[in-house]
Amino acid sequence: MQGNSVHDVQFYRGGPNWPANPFLFQGRGQLVIEPDFIVVRGSSHRSFRFPKREEHRLRKVDIVNVRTEGQDVLFHMVGVQGNEEIGFSTADGAAAKAIAAALPARWTPEFKVAYTEREVFHDRMDYWSPSTPVIWFLLVANIGIFLLMWLARYRHGTPWMPTMLGWGKGPGVMLDAMIRSVQLVHWGSNDGRLTLHGQSWRLLTSLFLHGSMLHLAFNMLALWQVGQLVERIFGSVRFVGLYLLSGIAGGLASVLWNPHVNSVGASGAIFGIIGGLFAFIGRQNSGVPPTVVADLRGAIGPFLLFNIAAGFLYPHTDNAAHLGGLAGGWLAGHLLARSLHVPQQR
Repeated sequence: MQGNSVHDVQFYRGGPNWPANPFLFQGRGQLVIEPDFIVVRGSSHRSFRFPKREEHRLRKVDIVNVRTEGQDVLFHMVGVQGNEEIGFSTADGAAAKAIAAALPARWTPEFKVAYTEREVFHDRMDYWSPSTPVIWFLLVANIGIFLLMWLARYRHGTPWMPTMLGWGKGPGVMLDAMIRSVQLVHWGSNDGRLTLHGQSWRLLTSLFLHGSMLHLAFNMLALWQVGQLVERIFGSVRFVGLYLLSGIAGGLASVLWNPHVNSVGASGAIFGIIGGLFAFIGRQNSGVPPTVVADLRGAIGPFLLFNIAAGFLYPHTDNAAHLGGLAGGWLAGHLLARSLHVPQQR
């Protein structure tokens, strides 16, 4: 029709890195821009059934807070029960800007403040720490050591898949479990009987050891998700100090709580960098805007509480290391924190 423009777009059901939509559209779709309305067309996801093709007609007068993020377009629809965010991807950044230019340019006052503060925060982090080399090193080191340990056990004739995953039944798996328990001590686990009697270096080496692939996967995923942000906030050199001090504090709390413990894993250090993050954003003049502080507390607080509660329920979890790392990271965070304010250019 005359005056209408049609754009091919890509919808997602949401996620940490993808724009969501309230219609549950997923996959390819279309956006039709009319003089007073826009029409979104796509396939809605339905459990155990084929996707259903649908379209929704939205009034332009209800559209606010339009912005682009690369090739993504996002905006809010004003409704009776609050605003709903709608997002989708386009072919490239130019297409995203063309669509945004055809939509209303009105921003709500609250959103304008929050959006501006988030942009300022990202600009400050780009100025101080544009990359995260330490996180990459930690991921490679932990995964590499796990593979080396598995290869050393595999030479004894243990089955490769169950021994790598850390579960299963049978004589081969039982043999691998016995070899692994001895191997972890040999490679530097936090064995209280040894750590407290002259081998304090185990507080450090145990941070890079894991008992199973599942244990490793959970820790590395958490480290990747939280660590990137914390390294950029503290800076790579300070982040190394935060990570190691947190891990050592967690290991020390573990052996003091239970002198007979034999503990491994990076989780104490991971809890510590979360503690360091909370210490950082709680400081005056940190350079983290209030909107971002609220975002971080709202996102990481429930994750932290859930994992601490799960640690008390699951019998094999070393919660003393988690809590010790959290407390050590909080203290280290105050010592190592810097200001994210960008100095005035001369």
